[in-house]
Amino acid sequence: MTTFDTIIIGAGWAGAVAARQLSRSGRKVLVLEARDRVGGRAHTWVHGSNAVDIGCSWIHGYKEGNPARSIAEELGINCHFPKPAEPGLYSSTGALPKETAVALGRALNSAVAAARTPHPAPEPTESLASSLFAKDSALFKSGVVGDDTAKDFARTLEVPLGLRLEKASARWAGWEAATNFTGSDAAPDGGYEALVQRLLDDAMANGAQVRINTKVTSIKEGDGGVDVTVAAGEKYTGKTAISTIPLGVLKRSLDMFSPALPDRYIEVVKGVHVGVLEKLLMRYAEAWWPKADTTGAYTFLPTGPAPTESSSALDVFEGSTLIVANFAAGTLPPGASPILLAYLSETPATALLKMPADEVGAAFHEFLQKRFEMQGPKPEEVQLTGWLNDEFSRGATTTPSVTSQGERSPLDFKELSRPVWDGKLGWAGEHTEMENRGSVAGAVISGMREASRVERLLKKGV
Repeated sequence: MTTFDTIIIGAGWAGAVAARQLSRSGRKVLVLEARDRVGGRAHTWVHGSNAVDIGCSWIHGYKEGNPARSIAEELGINCHFPKPAEPGLYSSTGALPKETAVALGRALNSAVAAARTPHPAPEPTESLASSLFAKDSALFKSGVVGDDTAKDFARTLEVPLGLRLEKASARWAGWEAATNFTGSDAAPDGGYEALVQRLLDDAMANGAQVRINTKVTSIKEGDGGVDVTVAAGEKYTGKTAISTIPLGVLKRSLDMFSPALPDRYIEVVKGVHVGVLEKLLMRYAEAWWPKADTTGAYTFLPTGPAPTESSSALDVFEGSTLIVANFAAGTLPPGASPILLAYLSETPATALLKMPADEVGAAFHEFLQKRFEMQGPKPEEVQLTGWLNDEFSRGATTTPSVTSQGERSPLDFKELSRPVWDGKLGWAGEHTEMENRGSVAGAVISGMREASRVERLLKKGV
């Protein structure tokens, strides 16, 4: 039986980067992927010339050093910056002036900046909401809208955070802002999924083996290194192994490891929070909504009460803060397309995922007609992601540190990167990167980190 130098579990960003780096060093690499495709949480919806990422999307901080840029350039993949477009902000009274949207955005940015790594540090139980919604918050100083409307607008932060503001820790708010990649955003031609495939093609050209539809069921420390068993019953042995299993899945799979993982590691796995972010894509025959050619995205503030368990799909939309990207503005190649893409934060997403996708799509179309105050043709296609319920993701990405009775902190992500079994089993993925958690950059850096660590271990003759 062949003994691999490294077995990599998962063919997402982290696994693909590690496989490419190790195979280029002449190592025997096996990648095992449970899905019927590569990419993991990089997944691209394609229709004709349109490619829309419904998992991870932008290369954030493209000009600021994001390593995904270098990879795209090495593989000859062009990336594009979006053209400027106007914001569209809708409150309960209808469309607000552009000046109001800009002023409100500045006020929120000021409030967020003031909340970053506060001193003295708040108690672990204090939330970001308590800081942003304080009476003296910069959020309310613009005076362009009422305080309640400003609070509703602040909930746009729940999209990138992956959780409600009341759960995010005030103690560690904005801790990553000094180190993560922000600034310019770019989108790769063909979407992120194709970029990961190109990475793995490169790895395979250097001898790596990639097997999809291969779900790992057991990971054991063995005499020869690490023994990995898959659902079909086959067993593979590697001198080392790198797990890129998403944290949401790892939480439910701790019993697959033998011997058991250290108690401290298990405690952190259980304590770190996995966020919720879903996307709802609506493809129409034509762009029927207002200012379709000039508005880059629409932000809808609630017109109804917060959703409850008994809320209908329409009630959920009306009671939530929503960001909707407008592809009809043509800010990216291949140009204008009659597509709207709604970003669903934790509250609407968890409620809507309990309903059939066609019901959700019909309700959202009704919602759009009401908010835009005009009629439009029914959508030709509806796509609702289900990352939260997907057995191979169980959520989006990790969130910033959460409120707690004890203390969760960014060191949790460092703890999740620590190898076990004398270094033979390592960990990669966005959840293992303290400085760039929750991002493609974090996944890429973690893959590079683990490939280098494993290479050093192999050179020692492990």
